[in-house]
Amino acid sequence: MRIQILILLTSILAVSCQKNEKKNIEKEKISLNGNWEYLGFGKAIVIGDSIVKSFHTSSVGNVQTSTNSTTDFFNYYSVHTISNDTILLKDGVKIFKLYRQNEDFSKKVNEELANDPKYNFEVLWNTFNEQYCYFEERNIDWNSIYKKYEPQVNSNTNPLELYLTFEKMLNEIKDGHISIDLPDELEEDYEKHLINNNDEEAEEDFPDGLEKKVKNLIIEKHLKKVKSFNQGELKWGMVNKDIAYIQTSNMISWANYNISDTLSTKEFWSEWWKNLNQANNYHDDVANGTRFIMDYITNSLVNTKACIIDLRFNSGGFDDVSVEILNHFVNKKTDICTKKVRLGKGFTEKQTMSLIPSENNFKGKLFILTSHETASAAELLVLGSKEIPNSKIIGSTTEGVFSDILHKKLPNGWRYGLSNMIYESLDGVSYEEIGIAPDYELEYPVKSKDFYEYLLSDIKDGDDAIEKVIEEIKAE
Repeated sequence: MRIQILILLTSILAVSCQKNEKKNIEKEKISLNGNWEYLGFGKAIVIGDSIVKSFHTSSVGNVQTSTNSTTDFFNYYSVHTISNDTILLKDGVKIFKLYRQNEDFSKKVNEELANDPKYNFEVLWNTFNEQYCYFEERNIDWNSIYKKYEPQVNSNTNPLELYLTFEKMLNEIKDGHISIDLPDELEEDYEKHLINNNDEEAEEDFPDGLEKKVKNLIIEKHLKKVKSFNQGELKWGMVNKDIAYIQTSNMISWANYNISDTLSTKEFWSEWWKNLNQANNYHDDVANGTRFIMDYITNSLVNTKACIIDLRFNSGGFDDVSVEILNHFVNKKTDICTKKVRLGKGFTEKQTMSLIPSENNFKGKLFILTSHETASAAELLVLGSKEIPNSKIIGSTTEGVFSDILHKKLPNGWRYGLSNMIYESLDGVSYEEIGIAPDYELEYPVKSKDFYEYLLSDIKDGDDAIEKVIEEIKAE
């Protein structure tokens, strides 16, 4: 009986191994060459033996955006093959799902109308109509916007007039993640237009150096010894023996390229951006740099009771930085939020973002300082901190702009960006437009100039936010 069982088990194992071997062989045989369309995003690629062509797609027409060598493309993206017809492209913490298609995307590229103002208007309006995700939250009737601006554009509209129309139309949405880049060739004419129309005062009158002065005064007032990375873009130190403080102005400049601090500021950042732009994948560089910096900091905080991360001046950047920072404040895998992408009249399935504990994690309390200046990727860190025990948010409500920026290109070559992704807390709340409220409210002014002037006055007697943390730790 035992011999029969042994023979049966051996047969099963042999068949199983043959099946697994067959699966591996079949997987190896899958060719990525062909036409692929992103699920959501209005994007597509055509993979060939040596080049990859990228397209932006819409119902009006497609725009070819770039041509890269297959080597460069697959050095940037890591690819996971699900099946012969489905792949995942991974770019840092971003994951895109693509499906194989028979469509020839180049056929919908209309080169004859590439510089026609009317055609470019239709592509822009329809791209937003098909992919922008916050019309309802921002109370925008996009069809009414079409009726208002479409008559202002015709085939004879000059480039500056077209740009100004696009700028006004998109400004109606009031979304900090929407933009249209000013083409180099229009810069001089645009400046003349502002002067002639007295629009130079349209933007907030913000004194030069005010932000830097405020941030430096906070450091001088509360930190006895200051350490910094990347020429002071990130500063940290100890408020006292129990409380550490980290100040960062963005979620971009965390990549660590070992550039000499003896260089001038201009030379340093010229070299830094050169390294970033030449990287196989700058998201990986930024994540690795953040890990290096946070490992260094947390290794120094073994007996520290609390850590403050000051995001009051942080306008965002890469989600990779926020995730990597928070990885140093958890001791187990922790889901922090979900995100979904606009797809037709609905959305793609939700994708969960999670934290993976760092080997060097901080075990004390975490305090996040926020203001209305706290935006985008910085808000992801604030949202993620809500899922971390022993964390608290102090300050005022964040700006409320969460979506990644979906970068696009018009037929005439102009670049623009929009929001197509909804981030939600684990209980299904979207903080777009409303922002995340703090646990302890300090009622900072909303306008930038008023906010910094308020802090400038407040710091004289000690920063209220930092003093609140000191008070909480003393009360333990």
